[in-house]
Amino acid sequence: MAPGALLLACALLAGVAVAQRVVTVQSGPLVRTEGSHVTILCNVTGYKEGMEQNFEWSMYLLSALEREIRIVSTNQPNYAYAVYAHRVNTKEIYVERLAGDSAVLHITKVQAQDQGLFECYTPNTDGQYLGSYSARTNLTVIADSLTVAAPAQTLSKVESDTLQLTCEVSRTTLQHTHLSVGWYLRSPEDAAAPPQELVTLSRDFVLRSGGPYRQRMAAGDLRLDKTSATSYRLTIHKLQPVDQGLLYCQAAEWIQDADDSWFAMTRKQSDKTQLRIQPTDRDFSIQVSTERRSFTAGEPLELHCTIEAQNVPERFFSVSWVFSSSPVAVVGTSAVPVLGPDYVSREAAGHMTVRKESANVYLLKLQHLRPEDAGKYICRVTEREKTPTGDFIDRSKRSRNVQITVQPLKSNITVSLSSNSSEVLEGDVIQLTCSVQSTSGPLSVSWLWTDRQAAAPALELASVGREGTVWHGASYGGRSSYGEVRAEKVRADTFSLSLYNASPGDEGQYRCQATEWLQTGVGPEANWQIIGEKSATKAIAVKTVGKLVQPSPSRRTCILDWLE
Repeated sequence: MAPGALLLACALLAGVAVAQRVVTVQSGPLVRTEGSHVTILCNVTGYKEGMEQNFEWSMYLLSALEREIRIVSTNQPNYAYAVYAHRVNTKEIYVERLAGDSAVLHITKVQAQDQGLFECYTPNTDGQYLGSYSARTNLTVIADSLTVAAPAQTLSKVESDTLQLTCEVSRTTLQHTHLSVGWYLRSPEDAAAPPQELVTLSRDFVLRSGGPYRQRMAAGDLRLDKTSATSYRLTIHKLQPVDQGLLYCQAAEWIQDADDSWFAMTRKQSDKTQLRIQPTDRDFSIQVSTERRSFTAGEPLELHCTIEAQNVPERFFSVSWVFSSSPVAVVGTSAVPVLGPDYVSREAAGHMTVRKESANVYLLKLQHLRPEDAGKYICRVTEREKTPTGDFIDRSKRSRNVQITVQPLKSNITVSLSSNSSEVLEGDVIQLTCSVQSTSGPLSVSWLWTDRQAAAPALELASVGREGTVWHGASYGGRSSYGEVRAEKVRADTFSLSLYNASPGDEGQYRCQATEWLQTGVGPEANWQIIGEKSATKAIAVKTVGKLVQPSPSRRTCILDWLE
């Protein structure tokens, strides 16, 4: 028992009839949510005037009511027991003096372990003990179960449109509590400005709106409806530019204390909706975009034409693509493209795409650029609008020119030539492999031969076309008909030549000459152009048997015996 309480009991036993000093605290139980800011008010009256009162706070666990746990004092700096010392030193728990005889205990972040009886004790300043010197209240700490959810999103609306947002609010508190739910608007230009209350459903189930929105709620243009046990829907008709900003839902859970006052145990906000409002305008603008403007032949080009306007899905636009004053394609209101005469075959071959990608974005894609595709591209947009008289008028705009450059494709191929041996026996096979690296287009290969001195013009043994077709040179037509000359395309970048039954006349320089090609045009207009040539040479020697075999006398005898 506190000393003041003991002395009070003694005074009463001595016959003191009137208690002058009175200490009061908020009536309990005080039910608060874990993590919230708790305040407990303590007042003292009936003391000698002119003396400032001090306040000492302690608590008693419900499981050990006889054990005092000191928390904080206004006149003793090290009053707190260890369990509370850190929180007091960091100002998580402190006492705010309201007057000489009134103070508030603050627990800025109450914990579950704080549940129990809280006592406010005021040391005697009167020289004698008359009245009460302490008072207690019960603090109950419960879990914070309030959830407030609305999606984080960005919305673009046009003036006079309708906006609807939904907020989900729920809690699982066992105690009897009430909810208040409201929608607020924060200005994007001034983050420090206080939020504007749009409309709130109070804990007493009364709808109220912020000052500027009262008239709009009275006119039915602002509503807050509870559509289910947990859903609250905000509706704003006839949006105005002042409605632009960050909108969010805020809910609070309230409980009624023993003195019949209501206390907001917890308050939470949802994620915010970024709302943009465009003034009503029938004008539109066009922008053509591309990742880059300089290309190499064979690369793809993508151009996007974007219409910037209000209510695009509800309007009727047609888009024309024009290249150097020549029509490429037109995408009408039905979104079906009509191609210009120079591009029909190109689109049919799958080398061109024209489509409406979304309500306001149109695409032109050329799959394989040609040098002749270099020039100026524009997007022309026409809107067909119906007048009040029923007539139709067309309004057209064109984008700025987009200058595209197309550099001819440069070949970077390298050629290497290898053989089964640089010296073969007469009658054996000469095998050559030609490998081409760093290709970007199809290849053709010619196989050529010259003698070691290269005194005579090179003879063509065989050639392999782009599609793999093989032709044999006129000088080797006879041998190829017997299958002694064989050329083939092993892979897209690898070619081989086999010369069977080699003779001394086959000795010389063998050359693989590779040509890289680029296709320009499609269909009947398709043609091929050479973009690069490289070659590699290999010297091959053919040795007769007499030159290579020199039998010893003993070996010669064995051969003669075998012949006999």
